[in-house]
Amino acid sequence: MVDHAERLRRELEWLRREVAAAAGLSDADRVAILEDLWATAEAIRATTTPEQLERDEQARRVLDGPGLERYCALAERLGPSS
Repeated sequence: MVDHAERLRRELEWLRREVAAAAGLSDADRVAILEDLWATAEAIRATTTPEQLERDEQARRVLDGPGLERYCALAERLGPSS
């Protein structure tokens, strides 16, 4: 089992790699990625029952606060000094 510090280290490394990769994308690349994500989300929604959508929304609401706090903490650790 991976301990908390190791998990955070891995997340930080992953995020740094993603930011570095994203820095090289053109606007057209970014738009294409967002369009693909949108199409995928729409396809998922089209095959999801209203009950599943409600459960997903409930889970999203529960995780929103703590998830946002965790993201903010990670962004602060990555700050300009990184």
